[in-house]
Amino acid sequence: MLLQDADQTQPKLLSHMYWREKSVFQLQEDSNEFWVLFAVENGSFSYQIQEHEGTAAFGDLVLCPPGVIFRRAVIQPLSFHVMLLQWVDETGHPLTREVHLPSGKISIQDLNRLSSNYAYLKKWFQHEGNVASSLRQHVLTDLWMLVVEEAYSASPEAVSPWTAGNTNNKDALIYGATQRLHELASSTCIMKDIAMELGITQVQFTRRFKKSTGMLPIDYLTTLRLQKVKQLLLDSDMTLQQIAGQCGFENEFYLSRVFKKRMHVTPSSYRKLHRL
Repeated sequence: MLLQDADQTQPKLLSHMYWREKSVFQLQEDSNEFWVLFAVENGSFSYQIQEHEGTAAFGDLVLCPPGVIFRRAVIQPLSFHVMLLQWVDETGHPLTREVHLPSGKISIQDLNRLSSNYAYLKKWFQHEGNVASSLRQHVLTDLWMLVVEEAYSASPEAVSPWTAGNTNNKDALIYGATQRLHELASSTCIMKDIAMELGITQVQFTRRFKKSTGMLPIDYLTTLRLQKVKQLLLDSDMTLQQIAGQCGFENEFYLSRVFKKRMHVTPSSYRKLHRL
């Protein structure tokens, strides 16, 4: 899953069924026109979805895309939720663009939160009406956010918020460039010089950087600088002019303009709002 897709992609619940202590699947394999989610509460089962195969138990979610054969067999009597869903964008409309969505098994670490979600799903399982539907949708959305949260926590983005894009498609040369940008963030930094250090043209550098991180080099650098600006605003009594000098901005006016554009608030207002 590409994390930059997560905030623009939501699961829409189409149906929900709860099975208690099922000893055998009537259908050992089938496919569906919608996405299928198995959420295991107790017991276990084996599965195969394309190249994904294994065993699922409590703590595991198993996702099967539309039109794909879902093979499964009960190992231990199974209590589980089955949800049919489709993916929608942030406006609630079906996705019209290609996104990278997970399939196969997803193991959840926060079992307390997962158990709470399952309890609410069971509570509203047999209720009808708009309110019950909305509550079930809320639980599904929270399950998805749990998946996203744990994926984010395990990614470099959680350590470096400015690192975006496909973390599985990193370019070693560009990784070195990001480290160089960290070193130079507090001083004057010319992208052409960094490209020359790497032995490529500035155009090649920009393209490779964007492909690897999902950001333009200058945006990456600006984000680094603003991280430090925010820290100094909250942790020091430095003036904006002093902060600008510490963070690679030519003057406080340029810093203020960039800060307001990115943060939608002035530096002084940010300091006033968040300082403790």
